[in-house]
Amino acid sequence: MHLAHLSLANVRSFRRLELPLEPGRHVIAGENGEGKSNLLEAVQMLATARTLRSGTDLDLISWAAVEEDPMPAARLEAAVNSAAGRRTLEIAVIAQETPPGVKPTRASRRFRVNGVARRASDLIGQLRVVMFSADDLDIIAGAPALRRRYLDITISQFDPAYLRALQRYQRVLEQRNSLLRKLQERRGKPNELDFWDEELAAAGAVIANRRAEAIRALARDARERYAELATPEGGTEDLAVCYEPRLPGDLPEAVREHDLAERFQAAIVEERREDIRRGVTRWGPHRDDVTFLIGGHHAGNSASRGQQRTAALALRLAEVELSTKRTGDPPVLLLDDILSELDAGRRERILRAAYHVDQVLITTPDPDRPTSDELPEAIRYRLSDGTLTRLDG
Repeated sequence: MHLAHLSLANVRSFRRLELPLEPGRHVIAGENGEGKSNLLEAVQMLATARTLRSGTDLDLISWAAVEEDPMPAARLEAAVNSAAGRRTLEIAVIAQETPPGVKPTRASRRFRVNGVARRASDLIGQLRVVMFSADDLDIIAGAPALRRRYLDITISQFDPAYLRALQRYQRVLEQRNSLLRKLQERRGKPNELDFWDEELAAAGAVIANRRAEAIRALARDARERYAELATPEGGTEDLAVCYEPRLPGDLPEAVREHDLAERFQAAIVEERREDIRRGVTRWGPHRDDVTFLIGGHHAGNSASRGQQRTAALALRLAEVELSTKRTGDPPVLLLDDILSELDAGRRERILRAAYHVDQVLITTPDPDRPTSDELPEAIRYRLSDGTLTRLDG
C-alpha cells in the first residue's frame, strides 16, 4: 500500500500543497515550526478520520483562510494504491458561515471515497498507516483513555466489524447513561434499561473479544521487538503487554468465549441498581485499560524514560506486523521526528522496518539524518514556508 498523491488546501500551515509520491522512503527536512507534523497528521487523518491533537475541527483550518474567507474550509485528498486497487479519499472541514469580521466557532466534516459522499466509517481502513511520534510515550505512561484511543485507531483500520461495534457501543452508552441519570432522579422505570443493556452487551462483547485478540498478537511481537531494541541503558528485562477488560465478576477471564455477550448482559443487569445510584455505566470497554510491564513492573510508574520509549517503539513495530498480517498488505509508515532522538543502534532497527513496507514518510529537523548511508535510496525534500521542494532529480 502507498500514497500516490497527496493534496492539501488550507490545512493548518499549508495553504496549498500538491505532492506526487511513489513507493519507497521519503525524508522531509525542515526547521521546527515549519509544519512537518502537520503534513504527517494530515495523512493520518485521511487514514483514520481522526486528528491526533485535541481541539475542534475548526483548528484544522488555516488561520489565514479563516481571516480571508467568509466560509473557510480545509481540504485533504489522497490517491491510494493497494492490493485492492486504486482509490481516492477526500475530507473537507468546512467552517460555519459568519458575517464579515466575525470568526467562526464551529466546523463540520464531509467525506468522499472515489468521489462519492460517504460516512467517516467508510473512509477508515482505505488507507492504513502506523505513525511513530514522540507522543507515543503517552500510550505507555499516560491515562487509560489514551490507550483505549490507541486500540480503537489501530484495530479499526483493519477490522470493520470492530469499527461497527465501537460506533454502536458509543451510541448505546450515551443513551444508557442518559437514561441512568433520569432513573437516578426517579423519572422512569428500571426495566427501560432492558433494550440498552442487551445492545451494550452485544457490542461490548465484540469489542472485548477483538481487543483481546489484537493485544495477544501485539504482545507477542512487541516482546521480541523490545528485546531487539533494548540497550544496557534502556534495560534488558522482558516487555509484557496485558489487556485489562473492565468487566464485572469473573467475566475478564471469559473474554473470547462465545457466550460473553449473554453473560455480560446478565452481569450488568445484576449491577443495575448501583449504576442507577451513580447515574453512570460502570462496566464495559469504555473503562478498559492495557498494562505494560517491564521486568514485571508497571512501565508507566517505574520504567525510565528510555525504557518507555523503547516499549513504545516496540509496540509500533508490532502494529506494523499485525496490520500486514491481517490484510496481506503493509501499511504506510509515518515517522514524525523521532530518529534524531535515537541512538545509532535503535535508529538502524527502526529504519530496517522501512524496507518491509511499500512506503515510509520521515520528518526530521536535520537534513543529514537519516544519512545517505542509512537510507541510500531515499527521496529527500525541504519544507520551508509551507512549500515542499524535492531535492533530487
